[in-house]
Amino acid sequence: MRVRLAPRVRSPRQVYYGWYIVAAAVVAQFVSVSAQVYSSAVFLKPMTSDLGWTREQFANAQAISTFAMGGLGLFMGGLIDRRGARPLMIGGAIISGVCLIGLSRVETLRQYYLLRGIGVTVGAMAVGNMVVNVTVSKWFVRNRGMAVAIAAMGVSLSGVLLVPVAQMLVDAYGWRQTWVVLGVGMWVIGIPTAFVMRRTPEDHGLLPDGDLPGAAPVRSGRRQVNAATEVSWTRAEALRTPSLWLLILAYGVANVGLGSLLLHMLPFLTDNGFSPGTAAFMFAFQSWAAMVAKPMWGVLLGRFHARYLSSTAFVLSAVSVTGLLIAAGRHSEPLSLVLLFTYGLGMGGTIPLQETVWASYFGRAHLGRIRAVAMPFTIIFSAMGPKFAANLYDRTGDYVIAFLVFASFWIAGAALVLLARPPRRAQPVQGTPPVASLTTTAAGATPGSGTAV
Repeated sequence: MRVRLAPRVRSPRQVYYGWYIVAAAVVAQFVSVSAQVYSSAVFLKPMTSDLGWTREQFANAQAISTFAMGGLGLFMGGLIDRRGARPLMIGGAIISGVCLIGLSRVETLRQYYLLRGIGVTVGAMAVGNMVVNVTVSKWFVRNRGMAVAIAAMGVSLSGVLLVPVAQMLVDAYGWRQTWVVLGVGMWVIGIPTAFVMRRTPEDHGLLPDGDLPGAAPVRSGRRQVNAATEVSWTRAEALRTPSLWLLILAYGVANVGLGSLLLHMLPFLTDNGFSPGTAAFMFAFQSWAAMVAKPMWGVLLGRFHARYLSSTAFVLSAVSVTGLLIAAGRHSEPLSLVLLFTYGLGMGGTIPLQETVWASYFGRAHLGRIRAVAMPFTIIFSAMGPKFAANLYDRTGDYVIAFLVFASFWIAGAALVLLARPPRRAQPVQGTPPVASLTTTAAGATPGSGTAV
């Protein structure tokens, strides 16, 4: 039987539980991206060398992974809205841990594609980005930009910690044992993190941002905002807006190069004469820049519109990668580090800016379902990049053309996102329930939680 929970008033002295959600999101995105993205950069050379694969064959797993994400996203969005993140994250951590350990035994491409392209992807997606960012967006309105930016630091933390540590493990024990360590790590870290997550603040008698009942809207930038003043679009309504499709196209073309460079940057640096240890340090330095940049973008989100900031981040990424081709080609470590730093600044804005745009344009109530519609289209674009870059490398022996193409896509994304203005209704639409009216099962409550969930 579904019942409405009695509201509880939060004491102003208590820490708003949404910030615990943010902390859990940092950890969740760290383990998810470590398993799904950053690990591939470390394993590309040793696995292709030992197993006799080409780089394109190795990168095919990334393309399979991307399409798997698109199909899974169609169903996952509704589950997040209805059930919350916790059950998805527990199941995802178990699945991805099993598949990561299984990668230590692969001998054929078919085994690799099944475990890495599908198994790890299904598990890691249920733990990471879409699941936790939709959840964070439901717990914050006024402070959403900063909350999502802090949560996204887990993505960059993966590059900072996982890449150098995994590289040391591969050098010391081999790539097979390193996959086992990553699988066990997913269980040890990912499963406990899931128990921190909750669906919405209203399920527990709380309001977004920790506002007290009846509180007046607080100025954020140029607007007075709180949960009561936030927009709320259904999926059907959002599908009829040009803004939705412009956002899909803008972030889609811009993201073509993002996953590709995460996979190919480390090999690109070693191909240009940097030692594996130096390249891992440079890769981590880029990730440090991206991690530091995320709170910076969060602060800027309180002052400027997210679409303007997204355009700036895309242009910064394009210019930095183009310059990096020249600097690395000349084996200039100082200049390469500067350009990796500026690229990290631009890349660091990708997740918090994108997530803030989606939530601020269409509201919290149906955010999971709306993101699920956008996911397959974004995935189609993202799937092209890793395979495209690997194919060009196998044909030409370098990444120059691929990186220049990615830079041009960032410029295109910068122009498109500027055209995606916030959607407006011709007249108020009646009957759209606010998030506060959502109900939950009595079993979904936290017994004895008081105001702290």
